[in-house]
Amino acid sequence: MVASDTWQHVVSVTLPNITSTTLILVGGSMLISGIIGVSSAYFVVTFEFKFRRWIRFLLYLPLAIPPYIFAYVLTYFIGYTGWIQSTLRSFNIFEPQWFEWSSMFIAMMVFSLTLYPYVYISTKSFLERFMGNYIETARTLGSRSTGIFFKIALPLAMSAFIGGMVLVALEVLGDYGTVVYLNVPTFSIAIFRSWFALRDFDSALRLSGILLVIVFVILIIEHFLRQNTKQVMPANIRPLKRKQLKGFKHVALVSYFMILLFLALGLPLLHLVSWAFQTTSRIYWNDFGSQLFNTMFLGLVVTFSIVIIGFVVGNYTRLKQSPWSIIVSKITLLGYSIPGSVMAILVLFAFITLSRQFNLALTAGLGMLIYGLIIRYLGLGYQNIEWGFKKIGLKNNEISQTLGKTYLQGLFQIEVPLLKSSFLAAFALVFIDVIKELPLTLNLRPFNYHTLATQVYQYAGDERLFEAAIPSLAIILISMVFLYPVIVSVNKED
Repeated sequence: MVASDTWQHVVSVTLPNITSTTLILVGGSMLISGIIGVSSAYFVVTFEFKFRRWIRFLLYLPLAIPPYIFAYVLTYFIGYTGWIQSTLRSFNIFEPQWFEWSSMFIAMMVFSLTLYPYVYISTKSFLERFMGNYIETARTLGSRSTGIFFKIALPLAMSAFIGGMVLVALEVLGDYGTVVYLNVPTFSIAIFRSWFALRDFDSALRLSGILLVIVFVILIIEHFLRQNTKQVMPANIRPLKRKQLKGFKHVALVSYFMILLFLALGLPLLHLVSWAFQTTSRIYWNDFGSQLFNTMFLGLVVTFSIVIIGFVVGNYTRLKQSPWSIIVSKITLLGYSIPGSVMAILVLFAFITLSRQFNLALTAGLGMLIYGLIIRYLGLGYQNIEWGFKKIGLKNNEISQTLGKTYLQGLFQIEVPLLKSSFLAAFALVFIDVIKELPLTLNLRPFNYHTLATQVYQYAGDERLFEAAIPSLAIILISMVFLYPVIVSVNKED
């Protein structure tokens, strides 16, 4: 394929800039979210302090806030008409240069405060299950909390920590709404502009290929780091007795969590609720109802499809221990590692090719969007179901067969009820990601088909942030409702 003039310009001018910017954004977001997530997990697991039960629950909820919505709120909050600058002006205390923060820094903070739960969830789960013996022993030997964290907890939980960090990296690479609003030049923006503004599908496809290479490099590094991470599990798992904090340390830790939760949860919700009350009369409620229906319909169809496919593939791979089953498993997981903008390019290219081959209008209707979303998030649902199958094993089914039942009877009557928590987690996580999804939906939706996410994006693009509040709140509230089963399953009572 001969490279176009546009591609020559991209290589010489655009590519170096977007590559460095993307890597800095990913690296900075991983670093900050990693520090927030792992420290929060360690504090919640090892210390007893005021409001701990509420705090450990609330720390999950920023995952329900799409980064692009948080970006709208944060830029307004620190902007000229926002609360900070307005308050300072009212007291005649104001220096404009105080708020000349770079878009890159704001983007890092947005991603860190909305994505740190990925690190928090994986690290906290590991520490609660396996660290009791080691931490208790270290305490009896006189080790301080700082030494226990850096010398014991962090090294042993490194695999879970790395897994959460990689999820953050994949989310940042796949984001479009945040970076385009903040005007941070990344691969996602370059792909969209090549595709739509310049009408150069070839350049968009080439950029997608480079972004895929970056993703695969990250996954290879993750695999290498996990292979070289020690996984020493105690023979007898002992519950960890949390240390009661008092005095200054207690106040400092509670203050840390209050500030974190205000920034990550309170700030966006308070602004959105305030804006929603101001714009109630300006919202076209019939259109909102249609967008809500489209969002729920799309989310339910895609999520049910993924859970069914994940169940079938998970059952197949556990029964057929062969190279082919391993390949099927890896292919299933591949889609989740591909950014939404790249997935949109690949799906559209495939559907256009098939339409020309068979003379069919395959690019019309919802089919292409549903297919793209299923491929994109199949790995997320499959991972949870596969983990459920690994936990229950085959012994329950084998016992049922000795009692005269068939394999399928044992599967549906005994094993499916045991997989309930895995199904709920898979369903909730996939549904939340689907209703928040922006790049795929923007590019593969039928003409004039709006979801809550695309409507929020359109309002923001028209500089109508206040009107974006009600659909934004709808996305967040729906996500929180569906996130609850996940919290219950991973956050068992003490």
